[in-house]
Amino acid sequence: MAIQDIAIVKESVRSSNMIVALCGLLILFDGYDLIVYGAVAPALLREASWALTPGMVGRAASITLFGMLLGALVAGTLADRIGRRKVIIGSLLSFSVMMIGSGFAPSFLAFEGTRFLAGLGLGALFPTVTALIIEFSPPKRKAMAYSITLLGYLIGGILSGILGILLVQTYGWRPLMIIGGAPILLLPLFLRLIPESPEWLASKDRQAEANEIATQFGLPRPTPRPAADRQAGVKSLFSEGRLLPTLNAWGIHFCSLLLTFGMVNWLPTIMNKMGYDLGSALLFSVTLNLGAAIGLLIGARIADRGNVKLVVAGMFALGACAIWLLTQVDEGLQVYGLVALAGTGTIGTQILANVLVGSLYPVEIRGTGLGFSLGIGRIGGMIGPAIGGAVLGAGLAPQWNFYIFAAVGAVGCVLAAATLLYSSKAH
Repeated sequence: MAIQDIAIVKESVRSSNMIVALCGLLILFDGYDLIVYGAVAPALLREASWALTPGMVGRAASITLFGMLLGALVAGTLADRIGRRKVIIGSLLSFSVMMIGSGFAPSFLAFEGTRFLAGLGLGALFPTVTALIIEFSPPKRKAMAYSITLLGYLIGGILSGILGILLVQTYGWRPLMIIGGAPILLLPLFLRLIPESPEWLASKDRQAEANEIATQFGLPRPTPRPAADRQAGVKSLFSEGRLLPTLNAWGIHFCSLLLTFGMVNWLPTIMNKMGYDLGSALLFSVTLNLGAAIGLLIGARIADRGNVKLVVAGMFALGACAIWLLTQVDEGLQVYGLVALAGTGTIGTQILANVLVGSLYPVEIRGTGLGFSLGIGRIGGMIGPAIGGAVLGAGLAPQWNFYIFAAVGAVGCVLAAATLLYSSKAH
């Protein structure tokens, strides 16, 4: 290969990495907007003019996740029909505007309404960005590339915790919500730089465009598929041996999202109820995300060797054990260590579960498969915050949240291990 050709290839690889990095930036905002609720929940309970109960605060979190459920169900199929790019841009615009609206909400009812609408945009964004990342990642490094990109989610969560520590006690919760609308300032950048997926273009008989984008970004040219071999629509998720894997994927996402949103929305409040001051309680949120980041990178490296199913099962088990041990240990350093491991077993598990589910489907139904799996999983995501509100509202010991979350982690471990029984025909 000539030196000039090598330079072109290197530039193409850098361009491909740029797309993955842009997706990571999108997910950073997604992570911030989702996890920030855990940082503002204690302050919402002290909003004197609204007179909120733990159940009402948990309900607002669940309403957000209900919006995400609807957004994921619609956007996955829509992205398979009109393309990844259009759905991503629309989602970015909608959730940014609604986050700003939440920060200026004059009443709790208006706050819940804007949270629901923000959830629609966030729910549409995640499965679509996930499909785009998988389709732009190097074939043998998809788990690692996706996991590095999803570090943006964790960075967003860490950022929300840090800003919560710095701002909430002095300025209240509103500035944190308004900051979540910052992506709208970057909309022109994304309009210019985000391309369409070459695999999706090829699936729509736009092979010339697909080849051009694949060459530009250093990707293998997608292989055209005969029209008779293509599948589309929800029915395709249950055909050709995909029924059990699809149902199993829904169960995995149900458990992982219940754990993730139950922990991120209530961990600071639970630790505050267990006797830690508000600053320390918010620091646990940062620790949860740091632990997820470290554990995720380790898990992704193993997953890229063909062990993603075992990795997801093992991370569920780790999370279940760490969360249960939080009910048994009360020494500071040990508690922080267990919270970090719980982050690996909750947020980290959720991220790698997306890689597992995304790999189950061919490109023409990948958005639909991810969208429906994440959408059904959002039911678990709604139940998680509701559990926290119900437990605290009933006057039970806050440790009961951890007992419930540990049991869900054990179920998730069993479901992930069960995917080892499925043959490759589901792919």
